[in-house]
Order: sequence, then structure tokens, then C-alpha cells
Amino acid sequence: MQILLHGLLGLPVWAYFLAVALMVHFTIMSVTLYLHRTATHRGLDMHPMVSHVMRAWLWLSTGMLTKEWVAVHRKHHAVCETPDDPHSPKHKGLAKVVLEGAELCREEAKNPETLEKYGRGTPEDWVENHVYTAHGKLGVA
Repeated sequence: MQILLHGLLGLPVWAYFLAVALMVHFTIMSVTLYLHRTATHRGLDMHPMVSHVMRAWLWLSTGMLTKEWVAVHRKHHAVCETPDDPHSPKHKGLAKVVLEGAELCREEAKNPETLEKYGRGTPEDWVENHVYTAHGKLGVA
């Protein structure tokens, strides 16, 4: 009964809510600072260790791969609000983009032309090739 009340770590219930809030916040920061500002638009230079911590966290918590996210986002900017936009509310519908945005991005990330054309300049190191990309779903699992 004690495990049901306080979980495996024995923390009070409020601490689990705090931990979840912190993890969600770090995920949002990683998407914003690493994927969007650093990897996609090159508007921010981060220390390689900070970039890798964020990259690893995104793989572990969401299964996102840098090249896929960057390619889909760059394509979105290149063809914004056209029928080719991977997540255009104008062409796909607002409800679909809001409720199924991750699925739309994952679907576009399967397109090799998108990855080739828009995914350049993303990490191609050993960890990316042999861990993150090779075992995309393992991080979340």
C-alpha cells in the first residue's frame, strides 16, 4: 500500500507533480533552444555538451531525432502555408495540426527527399548514427 501512495521512490505526491513539471519544462526548453534556435536556424551557439544533453533528453523523452525535426521545420518555413507545408493549418485544418501535429511531423520525416534537402548540417556523429537513429524508439521505451 505504501508504494501506491508514494511511488517507487517514496516521494510525497506533490514531488511527483513537481518532477513532471520540471521534465516538461526541460523538454520545451530543449525543443526551443536546441532544435529550433541552434540546430534549425543557427541563431544560437551552444556548448557542445549542453547541446548533447538536450539532444539525449529529447531522444529519451520524446523519441525526436534532430535531423527529422530540423528537416520538417525547415521545409515548413520554405513552403509555409502552401499545400506542401507539412503542418499548415490552412491546408490541413487547425484541429488536425493542433491534435495530430506530432503525427504530421513523423509522417513527413519518413520522406527521404525532405530529409536530404532540408536536414543538412545536423549531427552525424557516432552517437547519432549508432544510438539515436539506429534505435529511435528505444529512448522512449
